[in-house]
Amino acid sequence: MSRLCRILLAMMICALAAPAQAQEDGGDSNEAAAQPAAALNPYVIQRGDSLIDIARRFNTTVDALIEANTIADEALIKAGHVLLIPAPGATALTVYEVQPGDTLFAISKRFNTSVGILQGLNAIDDASAIVAGQTILAPRIDEREVEFYQVKAADTLADIARRFATSVDELMALNGIAEESALKVGQILSLPRAQDSEYLVHITQNGDTLFDLSRLYNTTVAQLRRLNDLKGDDLAIGRRLVVPKVDDAFFKRYIVQAGDSLYSIARRYQVDISVLQALNRLADARDIEAGQAILAPTLEGATLAIHLIQQGDTLEKIAEKYDTSVELLQRLNGIADPSLIVVDSALLAPIPKEIRARPGFGFGIQLFIDRARAGELALQAKELGVNWVKIDVNWAEIESAAMVYSFSALDAMIAALASADMKIMLNVYGAPGWSRANYTETLNSQFRDYTGPPENYEDFARFLAALVTRYAGLVHAYEIWKSPNLVKFWTVPIYTREREMTADGDFGIPDAIAMGGAHYAALLKLAYETIKAHDAEALVIAAGLAPVGFSDNYNSIDTGRFLDDMLLAGAADFSDGIGAIFSASAVPPALSCCDKPPGVDTHYESFLQYYVELLAYYEEILSRREVDLPIIVTQLGWGTTEGANLALASTGFEWLSYTNEDEQALYVKQAYAMAQNIETVSAVFLYNLNGCAVGDEEACFFSLEDAAGRKRPVYAAYAAVPKSPDPA
Repeated sequence: MSRLCRILLAMMICALAAPAQAQEDGGDSNEAAAQPAAALNPYVIQRGDSLIDIARRFNTTVDALIEANTIADEALIKAGHVLLIPAPGATALTVYEVQPGDTLFAISKRFNTSVGILQGLNAIDDASAIVAGQTILAPRIDEREVEFYQVKAADTLADIARRFATSVDELMALNGIAEESALKVGQILSLPRAQDSEYLVHITQNGDTLFDLSRLYNTTVAQLRRLNDLKGDDLAIGRRLVVPKVDDAFFKRYIVQAGDSLYSIARRYQVDISVLQALNRLADARDIEAGQAILAPTLEGATLAIHLIQQGDTLEKIAEKYDTSVELLQRLNGIADPSLIVVDSALLAPIPKEIRARPGFGFGIQLFIDRARAGELALQAKELGVNWVKIDVNWAEIESAAMVYSFSALDAMIAALASADMKIMLNVYGAPGWSRANYTETLNSQFRDYTGPPENYEDFARFLAALVTRYAGLVHAYEIWKSPNLVKFWTVPIYTREREMTADGDFGIPDAIAMGGAHYAALLKLAYETIKAHDAEALVIAAGLAPVGFSDNYNSIDTGRFLDDMLLAGAADFSDGIGAIFSASAVPPALSCCDKPPGVDTHYESFLQYYVELLAYYEEILSRREVDLPIIVTQLGWGTTEGANLALASTGFEWLSYTNEDEQALYVKQAYAMAQNIETVSAVFLYNLNGCAVGDEEACFFSLEDAAGRKRPVYAAYAAVPKSPDPA
């Protein structure tokens, strides 16, 4: 029997074999209780399948399929062949050589799996029939993430968890342990390695003391003792200590120079001298000397206060008092274990700088059309204190056939918002199918429906004329199109030969896409002239551009290049403001590019993912082209996977999980505070109020109300932001 057939047969019987085998082993029932699901599942390839199609269907990757099936050439897969599909979150396989004294049970614990799965993967009928030197297949454990520890006499899970900076729950889950008492001397445990983003390993030097190390790593002696299971103060030279990593996003190491004083250093970093003293555990402000390294805070958008911990304080209570998050307090103070904060010790807490709303500044919120809730949404906008509301208007949904309009749902929204004295901006985009050529591209069809401008721009002008005439005096601004630098929203295929549909219903990739700043500028010019002809007071805003750092002239065009090209084509002459978008990032708004921010594992490498730097980029391009127009942030937000959502964050959107609900609220407040100091920004629209309620999966991650109708913390946070007394 071939290896592939053997594995397939094993996987089909694995689910039945594993529970029974665990009982036959006669081991501790608690250890046998955790039965992981099979790591691989068989799939019969269908006609027309490709590896990328199969990978997307089963939420895995092409590389994972190639590795699991030892595929040399992905073009050689054929209908009727069987593939092994990694289950979501499953690891690939590795080859393990059986060592003297090994049992299948011991190997299963080493690889965090079950005896039954090992038997199934290797077609082993008798669990005792393994010999030293034999090679078997096992689920791979990434040893960059996991290390191993042999349990010693008197060890407890709590002791081991403290020593390796993890938790008892995580140890139990990683090792399939049902009860803490099940630990045995000599047992091999899998341990999560100290993460580089949170911890470092310090090798003790001659003269090291716990107090000195607590200053060096911005933590406390109690935290160091807890992390390393230290009972006394003596440190053996060469000992491995787990220490909190000093967060480069918040602190800078400064080497004291001759002539420096704590006061002069405090002035340099624009921080109170008492904060420097508390941060560096200095009993006396004069207690510094040349060559000494001290920490200085660099956190922007906030001032730092010293909180003296009182009896009954918890990090949750302190975070609430300072309108911040527990996670931020932990990072600022090197706190690994929140239960170890000490009464009368000093804690640094951030206080966001007071927002003084600039007169004339526009505070906006985006709403999605919901006719049944129009009145309720208008009241919520009023409760939030905004003076602007943005509504997406999909042209294709209103004019489904030429000259046949359906305005009723939009009418209800406009009427409710006008009654609430809201200024309204409509974002108009999405030509109907009858007005444009379309095509199907199998390669990308799984994640987007193509939209775009009409072939004849005059069709758009005619629609705008009807729209503006209907709402003249009620609608105050029109944003023309949505992210025209993405093919998702702007695709006009150009074919130099007749299209031919394949057997799969695929028209194939066209010879070119009529995409770019010059194409958009032409549409903007026509829209500007049409809108002004029917409502001279209405503002015309150039579309916010998706923050994209690369160009292939097909899928996307770099934000800066597109903006520059449309300005060169005269876009500034046909708009009253330039739109910008910032809502595809988990980076806190006060940080600068591009060191790894705390808690953000990917999508931080480009300056376009940094709020202030993105806006500065717009300013630089507008200045270079001598354009004197305000920047309108037509979409701002931080998404979160916390709370009830309509979907899980898909591959490529993992950054949505990096921001929790408290951070989402804090970032929005900080972003609005910072915008008040950027004179070129005249309005910011928060994305969004009701994305979950209307069934928009992506918008739901950003929605102020989650999918269960609960108001996220960002709702109250935005309502509390001081708004402009003089609406724009």
